[in-house]
Amino acid sequence: MHIENIIRKLDLVTLTIFQSVCDEKSLSKAAEKNMIALSAASKRLTDLEHLIGTKLFIRDGKGMQITPAGESLLYHCRTILDSVYKASVELEEYKIGIKGFVRLQANLSTIIQFLPESLHPFIVENPQIKIELEERPSIEIIQNVSNKIADLGICIAENLSEDLDYYHYRSDRLVAVIQNQQYLSEQKIISFEDALDYDFIGLHTQSAINRILQQKSEALGKQLKLRILVTSFDAVCRMVQAGMGIGILPHKVFEIFGKPLGLASVELTDDWAKRDLYLVSKRDEFLNPVTLLLKQYFMHPHKEIASEQIS
Repeated sequence: MHIENIIRKLDLVTLTIFQSVCDEKSLSKAAEKNMIALSAASKRLTDLEHLIGTKLFIRDGKGMQITPAGESLLYHCRTILDSVYKASVELEEYKIGIKGFVRLQANLSTIIQFLPESLHPFIVENPQIKIELEERPSIEIIQNVSNKIADLGICIAENLSEDLDYYHYRSDRLVAVIQNQQYLSEQKIISFEDALDYDFIGLHTQSAINRILQQKSEALGKQLKLRILVTSFDAVCRMVQAGMGIGILPHKVFEIFGKPLGLASVELTDDWAKRDLYLVSKRDEFLNPVTLLLKQYFMHPHKEIASEQIS
């Protein structure tokens, strides 16, 4: 009953003032920021503490110091207000003709190599659909689609979930990226085992490429000598250009970022260097019409997909 009472009486204005007090560490500044009388802001906080049944702040000479309970509420408060803001933006866009949103998450390899050309025809044909594209690691994308944080995902299919659909989207191949003057540049192919003799420029620890390099080096009983970790493909290429080591990147990514820098690529002979990227979603019966339309487009890009279902 107490929880139901909180849900019924909690309001967004009070949460906004609470968040402002946390940010400003001052009730007067929070009241001014939200254009509300100081006494009214104070009463809202007092009522909030009474509603929840615990102190959210310690009031002292230094201002408003948040309590552990306040920290917990602040975390959820930011999530709630952010969701309300996003919902408001989406609803406003319906007024100007937007008929639906798709939350699409993809790994960096997919975004760089395939999505610009892949998405362009769909966006041209469906200007009333807004796609919110977010770059995330493959392992996180599958979790997010399963938990309904994302509507669709494109990624390396790791840790498969039985409640999801998987459809082959594209394939790519990993290559070693090197300086042109390196001895390796005279070779057309190299095994990963031989490449392990060199220092590596690695991507962040959550990247699918970094994880597979770690797994394969451990299986070979050799150490992956990571000289430096970076967060983007172009940064890998710049570090290779500076002579800090070699990188492992998808071939098309090398063509986009490495080749213009005068770098060379050497094909990896290992079977695992060929990677498959999958379109991931909930079952069709759980998808809204707009998400289903984009999914069908990805599955059949050259087939005309009727969009009347979203009108």
